[in-house]
Amino acid sequence: MEFKIKKFILKSSNSNTYLIQSEVDEKRCYLIDAGNGIEAMRALQPNQNIDAIFLTHAHYDHIAHIGDVIEKFPNCKIYCSEYTRVALSDYKLNLSFYHGTPVIFTGEQINIVKENDNIPLFNQEKMVILETPGHNEGCLTFQLANYFFTGDALIPNIPIVTKLKSGNKQQAKESALKIKMVTDENSFICPGHLNMIKSTEIDWKVYINE
Repeated sequence: MEFKIKKFILKSSNSNTYLIQSEVDEKRCYLIDAGNGIEAMRALQPNQNIDAIFLTHAHYDHIAHIGDVIEKFPNCKIYCSEYTRVALSDYKLNLSFYHGTPVIFTGEQINIVKENDNIPLFNQEKMVILETPGHNEGCLTFQLANYFFTGDALIPNIPIVTKLKSGNKQQAKESALKIKMVTDENSFICPGHLNMIKSTEIDWKVYINE
């Protein structure tokens, strides 16, 4: 494996931000979500940059520090779904209004991605896009090698929350099944909350038979 993954937890919501660092090109780093982008940036070496943020969805606990990251790295790209793009500019849709710290983000850095798109990262590694709505209409899962960053589309062995705006229970089941079908015994699930887990340790009946 030519990269390493570090996790940073936003303590107020126990949401995960993942920092991906290349061991081939040390300058290039990437974030999965930006709920705790501050601590992720503090972990960088002086010569390192955040080249891109991959947003699983736009709920506040996953985007809280997006503005801080872009302020420090203005050339950083943001990859997300169209629904997430809209939600980034709407503090009620992204729920930040209800946390007392409204987030309104619009910028040329935003790039819309769809099912099976792939984004080159470093060397031969690429990020593959899976559309996994259910928790939220715009939820994406990102696959890097055998690591699957699922956000809140799949939290290990916990039923998917679908009660928030644009949540859909049937879509959540279909997305969980999609993730199950593309993973194998060598896959790791890196969720938006809780710990990384091997796909073989997941009780898929929690989602499929919910």
